[in-house]
Order: sequence, then structure tokens, then C-alpha cells
Amino acid sequence: MTDVDSQFLRGLFDEEGSLHTAGRTALYRLYGLEGLLYVGISICPLTRVRTHLREQAWGPHVIGIRIEYPDDAEAAEREVVWTERPKHNVVFNGQSPPAPPDRAARLRTELALERRRLEEFRTAVPESSTHLRLIARAIKAKQAKIAKLAKIVGDAST
Repeated sequence: MTDVDSQFLRGLFDEEGSLHTAGRTALYRLYGLEGLLYVGISICPLTRVRTHLREQAWGPHVIGIRIEYPDDAEAAEREVVWTERPKHNVVFNGQSPPAPPDRAARLRTELALERRRLEEFRTAVPESSTHLRLIARAIKAKQAKIAKLAKIVGDAST
């Protein structure tokens, strides 16, 4: 990644959390010269994109980013991966679309995902006091969602 690219991306992260929309989940697409490289979802898409750019072997090939906020980001991600076939997605990129899981399995998966996302928030290094407030708010929201999901999973298991 060039200095101009990193300056541009750094500028995006310094915009006082303007892409954070009260915990709504974003669907993001990362593009390279050869087309769509990766699709993912996150409530902090710029932080997640920055992680991809830094940690993935294909990160330096990213030349474009598209972020949107669909009503059901998880379903939208599944559909985009299935229809647009991003080069580096593994999940949902098989020969046939995945079967929708039963409710209990879906809730267990969502609970595990929310716990993982909570851990990501806890380990995030705040860029500014605004980012710190956004992360603290997201942690509280995730803790509430985890408690709710754990109760539902417990009720569904009995």
C-alpha cells in the first residue's frame, strides 16, 4: 500500500466515527483490480477493513471499498457471496447455497459470533476519545445482546 493510500485510509478512520450507525451491522465489499476480493459484515467496518488490509495476504491488492447497511446484514452477506463469488471468501462460497440453520443452531451461531465481536471490541485500541466512546457503547450493546441470546438459547434447549 502506498503512502497516499495509507493517508487516505487514515483520514477515513479519523472522521469521528461517522460510519458508525448506533450498532447497525454494515456489509462491506473489498475490490481489487481483478474484481471482488472479499465480502464481510461488521458494526465497525473501517476497523475491520483496516485489519484485513494489515493481516491478509491479499490486503495490499485492495483498491476499492463499498459499505452499505442492509436490514439483515447476515442474509445479505450470504446472498452476495453466493451470487458475486468474491475470490477470498470461504464460507458460503460452495457449489450450492447453505441450508438455513434451524432456530437453535442459528441462535448458537449468533451467540458465538456476538461473543467474538465483543472480544474484538474489548481488544480494539481507540483512535480518539470519540472512538473510545463508540467502542464502550458497542461493548454495552454486545453485552446486552449476548445476555438476551444466552437466555433464548437456554430457553430453546429446554
